[in-house]
Amino acid sequence: MDIARGEVGVAARFTLWLGIVLALAGFALTVSKMTIWQVVLPTGDPWTLAGLSVLVGIAIAMNVALDQLREIGLLALSHRLARRMAAPLVMAAAKQQGRSDISAGQALRDVEELRRNLAGPVLTGVVDAVIVPLLILLLLYFHWAFAVFALALCLLAAVLSLVGERLTRRALVASNDAHAQTSGLVADAMRCAEAVEAMGMRHNLAARWEARMDDSATALRGAQNAGRWISAALSTVSGIGSGGALVLATVLSANGANIGMGALVAMLLMWQIIGPFTRLGGAAADWAGALASWRRLQALSQADRGPDTGIAFPCRDARLVMERVSYAHRGAPRALLRDVQLVVEPGRAVAISGSAGAGKTTLLRIAVGMVKPSAGACFLDGQSTSQWQREDFAHHVGYLPQDPLLTDGTVAEAIARLAAPDMQAVMEAARLADAASMITALPLGYATPIRAEGPLSAGQRQRVALARALYARPKLLVMDEPAAFLDAEGEQRLVRLIRRLSAEGMGILFTSHRPALLAAADRVLLLRGGQLAPAPAIPAIAGPTTTGPKAGRRAGEAA
Repeated sequence: MDIARGEVGVAARFTLWLGIVLALAGFALTVSKMTIWQVVLPTGDPWTLAGLSVLVGIAIAMNVALDQLREIGLLALSHRLARRMAAPLVMAAAKQQGRSDISAGQALRDVEELRRNLAGPVLTGVVDAVIVPLLILLLLYFHWAFAVFALALCLLAAVLSLVGERLTRRALVASNDAHAQTSGLVADAMRCAEAVEAMGMRHNLAARWEARMDDSATALRGAQNAGRWISAALSTVSGIGSGGALVLATVLSANGANIGMGALVAMLLMWQIIGPFTRLGGAAADWAGALASWRRLQALSQADRGPDTGIAFPCRDARLVMERVSYAHRGAPRALLRDVQLVVEPGRAVAISGSAGAGKTTLLRIAVGMVKPSAGACFLDGQSTSQWQREDFAHHVGYLPQDPLLTDGTVAEAIARLAAPDMQAVMEAARLADAASMITALPLGYATPIRAEGPLSAGQRQRVALARALYARPKLLVMDEPAAFLDAEGEQRLVRLIRRLSAEGMGILFTSHRPALLAAADRVLLLRGGQLAPAPAIPAIAGPTTTGPKAGRRAGEAA
């Protein structure tokens, strides 16, 4: 947000100074027109007229060029603001509890709202209004009556613009509400079409639709009428500005006031003075939206824990310990997790089962340090997972989320976590995740770009995401429903992988409800009522078995 304040300040200063130059250029153009009137009319010299006409043309071109420069400069500044704000704020939204995707989408919409207002006519309109006092002083130089007249018209234009915006917006809201009610009735009728026809409700339903549509049309006509009347009133005020300046100058001259060229100056500048206030209603609504977006982004940045200032702790064994971990959503009547005790030793596979909404995903997010518990703590080799420097933590712990989302880039870049791919490590991770043959069968192999619409299916994306978690051989693997998109054959391969990795000394913590995967674990725990308890015995399932001391450490062991 400090960056944003700096960018907005730069844009405001740029617009202000360029606006002052534009005002002076506009004044120079006015003086040029006055010179033509003063010099050419008495002499009738065509060469003088031609020369002054060239100067007027140059002044007009300079005004147009400066105005375009202002628009281009504001557009560049607004794009730079959006680029510098979007990524940090979306990452901050990703750390929020609940629907982080909704929070991130709102953050992007708020950034776009700021960008649009910074690049649009709102900021330039405000700056034009700031320059108005300079023009008022210019009128005051000729006679105080011109300045008072201009101020009165500015006030009248501002009131009309604000009232018109309020009336129009209120009528549009009523029209939209009536239209939404009509759409709701239509949707309900489509869902109950058979009952509507069978029970003879079609004519009554049509009458209700017509009534709602009439309400919407009436409100819309009200908005259009209000807008039309206000537009006519503002046009009248503008006309009064130019014509009234001439009438006022005539009255002043008749009363012996020496106004010089004040009449001509007032007529030429009056629209430039009144114009910003005729647009005040729309600008006020836009600025209200921009301020609301700014407040939401500020609240998001304050809720963020800030830049990653964690510590790269040493990690020898990657032993995961949860001590009396509790977690409750803000405002929830009861805790989701209560006094959870859990230990994942190196070379052990721990499975957690439970019903949907029991808190399994939240427990895993606490394990990888993405969520801070409300009470208790989670440690990796004695250090809090939430205090670990994230890039270093990822060297020791691989994480497979429930939704196997992949970022833009090639398959190799996705597995290498968007770093420069170490192809030997990438291919090793793909082989472990049983994704190597699938990747080589793609059109471009490891160089295949990943897109939202393809070319990977959900199961293939999950295998690539598993390879990403296994990249560079972490010491602890955390997986949330790793077989969600796998068929029976893929599930059996995953069972063999779990047994192999745990036999090689890797600690594994995963959630699942599939018996085959649960049977592959050394311990199976049931999350119910916010607490972990030994799960019922898992039936033996045919497949590769683990030999040695691990064979007798199956389901039912408590943490």
